[in-house]
Amino acid sequence: MKAIKMYLPAIAMVAIMSSCSQNLVPFTQQLRDQNKIQPEQLRSIQFYFSEDFVLRRGENIATNQTKKGELTVVKDSKVEEIIIKAGTPCVITEVIDGNRVKVSFEDKGISYLVFGSVKNQDGYYTLMAREWKNGLGEVNYGEQTYYSSKGSRDVFLALKMKSLEKFKLEQTVVKGSVVR
Repeated sequence: MKAIKMYLPAIAMVAIMSSCSQNLVPFTQQLRDQNKIQPEQLRSIQFYFSEDFVLRRGENIATNQTKKGELTVVKDSKVEEIIIKAGTPCVITEVIDGNRVKVSFEDKGISYLVFGSVKNQDGYYTLMAREWKNGLGEVNYGEQTYYSSKGSRDVFLALKMKSLEKFKLEQTVVKGSVVR
């Protein structure tokens, strides 16, 4: 019996430690609603991108020249890419409405992407685009229009979340009762 009493505090401590876990979990509308997360709280949470994706924009400039009776067509292309890796930290800079937010991953904060749980059944906050064509999303980033890479429709926001459960153990050791 003394051996059991000796191990009870250790067992209680292990139970407390194991109930305190920290995981990267998807940010969903259900999570937001269940925990009653207010807009000002959203701006103070560190978020992360779930998947790698690329924003790409480019321009093709074609010029024609005639020289010595010959037509010369010059094509010049410029492509700009922004690569966002899975796990890149980001912050919510503005809550647009009940289920859309502006997300920035640069310190300047003037360039952002919109994420929301508007058109998906699972409630994940995924990348929003003005239009989706062949798996590519047309998005505004800064003052430019970009096209997101294929599969970016499934990119979602995630956050670290701790679950703490308090456990209190009160013990009383009784001496027993004797017949008199």
